Amino acid sequence: MRKSFQAWNIILVAIFVILFFAVLYPILYIFKASFVNPETGAFSLKSYATFLHYPYYLRCLRNSLFVSTLSTVLALAIGIPFAFFLSRYKIPGKNLIRTLGTLPLILPTFIGAEAWLILLGRNGLFAKIFHGLGIEIPSIYGWKGIVLVFTLQFFPFVFLMVSAALNAIDRSLEEAATNLGAGRLRVFFTVTLPVVTPAILSGALVVFYLCIENFGVPVLIGEDFRVLSVQAYNEFISELGGNPSMAGALSMILLAITLGLTIFQKYWVERKNYTMTSLNPLEVKRLQPLPTFLIWLFCAGVVFVALFPFAVVIVSSITKTQGPVMYFGQFSLENFIRAFTIAPRPIFNSFFLATTATLIGIVFGIVVSYLLVRKRGAVSYLLDVLVMLPLAIAGTVQGIALAATYNKGIIVLTGTWMILVLAYFIRKAPYSIKTTSSLLQQIDPSIEEASINLGVPPVRSFIRVILPIMLPGIIAGAIIMWVTTLAELSTTIVLYYGPWATMTVEIFQRIGSGDFGPASAYATILIISVLIPLFILNRFSGKDLASSL
Repeated sequence: MRKSFQAWNIILVAIFVILFFAVLYPILYIFKASFVNPETGAFSLKSYATFLHYPYYLRCLRNSLFVSTLSTVLALAIGIPFAFFLSRYKIPGKNLIRTLGTLPLILPTFIGAEAWLILLGRNGLFAKIFHGLGIEIPSIYGWKGIVLVFTLQFFPFVFLMVSAALNAIDRSLEEAATNLGAGRLRVFFTVTLPVVTPAILSGALVVFYLCIENFGVPVLIGEDFRVLSVQAYNEFISELGGNPSMAGALSMILLAITLGLTIFQKYWVERKNYTMTSLNPLEVKRLQPLPTFLIWLFCAGVVFVALFPFAVVIVSSITKTQGPVMYFGQFSLENFIRAFTIAPRPIFNSFFLATTATLIGIVFGIVVSYLLVRKRGAVSYLLDVLVMLPLAIAGTVQGIALAATYNKGIIVLTGTWMILVLAYFIRKAPYSIKTTSSLLQQIDPSIEEASINLGVPPVRSFIRVILPIMLPGIIAGAIIMWVTTLAELSTTIVLYYGPWATMTVEIFQRIGSGDFGPASAYATILIISVLIPLFILNRFSGKDLASSL
């Protein structure tokens, strides 16, 4: 057992070294940079004073908080009844609605923004139709469009969390309240709602975090409505090659918000959570035809509106286009021909970088999962905090931190594909760790100990005995990690260098230049590349997106 202790301790030290240089050191570097005067190089609070002094920067913060709060409220307004209806009542096509309702989680938000530009932009299809009818419709640009996209793409987080809480309620709780004379509404507000409130708050915090750290949607349709994540990127780009002091200050403010939300969720929401075993699950009720139809109409309508933009992108990819002008009804494969023949490099880059980062992340995730589950203690707790820390760091902040840190000195990674792989694997590895850890907890340690007692070295015992049992969880984690990496924009836009542009960067740039046809072609390739692995995951392992995330 001493050899086992030594072998795993060496691995543990190596993991801490990786986490230090990939996560902690870059964040500390830009934290330090935020207190440096870019002109003199001396310690200074100038950047933070500038932030507090100029209304423009404060407006960016207010804008971020405004759209994030409003989007969260609307996501709750949609997600809670969506979860309640699907959990409590029998409606036609329930399983299909549930599956389709989770898809917006994995589909890139900036593609949703592109679709709404195609529909409601200045040259949009619906905009032209309504204008021809003399009807003025609200502009998609600015905070309204941002909130629309955020709400439709992030409400499934509320839906999934509230659904899990509702399905865990024991029927005897509500029956006891009913037997004591409480009406249906009183039972809901006094029994059901308190039990699911922690899940509601968890969903709200997740949605708020995803909104405030999002880069793609505000930069595409925000126009003059600037938010903190976009402004941090703009400051960094304008100061690239110098001392990114203001970018560091904005990044630290954004990090303080996201990290604060993560800590709040972990130590308050989880502390308030109710633990129960649903030995007597709630009865799924069948209503009268009219209420059933109205519930189905609401749920199906929400799914349709959420996924319709992605269908628009797919149709646009095979539509004849000329810059921002799209000739709907005139079909052409020219956009795909251009993508595969004239500019295929972004497609290759996306698959190469995502695959490389996933392979590294799998190995990293397996080892970390083993240490977290089998080597419990203060050190494993610290390890758990560090490996999950990237989830609390906004993509733009992580990109700025890595680019600024490894732009000069002994280790120069900025401008190479390696820094993209580093950012991807460290940012997405928690998905792999989550799935493998949950599976490893179900494996009896005595199986591994028996192999070691028979003389097989500890690491080899792990590889030969434990690893094959963990394979389903490893595959599920790898697929989720791969598809989320493929759709990553906020980190990529900061770190990529010309030859290593990905499909997300290509889509982003072409939308910015009004070239919607090729942008839709790349977006369609990306959507299909994301959906196929998820279909395989569901088909061969029985896991859906909801159970894998």
